[in-house]
Amino acid sequence: MSENIRTPQAGLKPVASGRTLSPERMARFQEMVEEYPNKRSTLMMVIRLVEEEFESVTDEAMALAAHLCEVPVAHVQGMVTFYTHFKRPFHGKHRFMVCATLMCALDGNTDAALKSIKDKLGIGAGEITADGLFSCEKVECLADCDRPPVVQKDFEHFCNMKGAPFNQYIDGLVAKEGKALSDYQGKVAAKMDTRVSTLPVHYTFPGETSEGARHFDDKDPYWKPGQGELTTAIPRPLHTPFSSPVADSGLKPQKSK
Repeated sequence: MSENIRTPQAGLKPVASGRTLSPERMARFQEMVEEYPNKRSTLMMVIRLVEEEFESVTDEAMALAAHLCEVPVAHVQGMVTFYTHFKRPFHGKHRFMVCATLMCALDGNTDAALKSIKDKLGIGAGEITADGLFSCEKVECLADCDRPPVVQKDFEHFCNMKGAPFNQYIDGLVAKEGKALSDYQGKVAAKMDTRVSTLPVHYTFPGETSEGARHFDDKDPYWKPGQGELTTAIPRPLHTPFSSPVADSGLKPQKSK
């Protein structure tokens, strides 16, 4: 693989990287390619591979996934930002994901789980401890709707996770990390910055709305407004013998050619 990872369809500036998948993970990728009809179909599994390789889905990891699956980087970013189970660099070492959809939210179950995390670790939804060890977030349905609240910590899945059982679990996790609850209680938490830095900027190029438009994947965030050629053209309005002049416009109807 070249040092510069570039997705041919994306039109994005190359991402400098000297890393690729390990031989073991590359072998797993090749097995996926043989099993699925095309590389694009393997994307979700490949994102998981690069997550393992980079320890989170970094911008560099997304570029590598796009390269391997032959899709635009924007397509990878769309999947990563849609599904909450992928770990991003702004998450803590340990992620508490609390289901906040209806069945868990009823009867205060979601709030009870969030309260345990807040009381023990001093963080609320969307926050991370100052040492980067723990983070907390609300997520959509984690299944097991009949046993709320459902909480996922990293890849561990828990049901009925509130009150004493949840408090004891957090106590054990903190001790396992060689920390004390006093390290977090009463301390100021930090907000997680969930922005995706390399998501293409959708410029409105001068003349774009009147002369043409740029395809989604061709919007290059490294171009200045006005740079590059339009990829589609908007046809001129069709004038017919039945066209009516626009009031107060000063324009006269044109005959169709």
